[in-house]
Amino acid sequence: MDDVDAPHLGADHAAWHARPPAVLGQVVAGQLLLARSDRAAVVLASVLAYPTGFEFDVSAILREPQPAGGGAFTDGAAVPRPRSAAESGGGPELTVRFADGTTLSSARPGPLPEHPGDGAPAGPVLVPVAASTDGRRHDARFWVWSLPPEGPVVVECGWPAQDITYGRVEISGTLIRAAAAGAVELWPQEAATR
Repeated sequence: MDDVDAPHLGADHAAWHARPPAVLGQVVAGQLLLARSDRAAVVLASVLAYPTGFEFDVSAILREPQPAGGGAFTDGAAVPRPRSAAESGGGPELTVRFADGTTLSSARPGPLPEHPGDGAPAGPVLVPVAASTDGRRHDARFWVWSLPPEGPVVVECGWPAQDITYGRVEISGTLIRAAAAGAVELWPQEAATR
């Protein structure tokens, strides 16, 4: 299972940067409560596996609406993007831990090449992909490159500004790898001729 064939990604796509554009990821998990307080809840809404990594969606849900001007994961820009707890004035911080000790954090995403064509990072990365907010519910999507090793993958969350000191869920890295092997390349013949 270690040798999962990577799909054709195209010249403008780097595997570490985002999910493969023409691959149907496989569902690993969803709707897992990460943490909750009297003021907010954080949910691991979905985890999808691909041959080159996995993506997950997180929803931060406030009990009371937040004033306009950005959300837990967004900065109010024309194109919302996930941001760190420090950038968001106290938003949730997410950490992903692999069984081999690798730790990835939304607060410290690590050095990433500026453009997808600039070469791959030295090791696994957590890349913010997209975000949206409506004042009460804040959703963010993250890409994790590459696939985790066998063993547990722990997703942790802290959000002190909303009285959430710590929460965690555990997903099987083996399950993520098995789901990745089942991902479907939508147009394999077309990719092979490019």
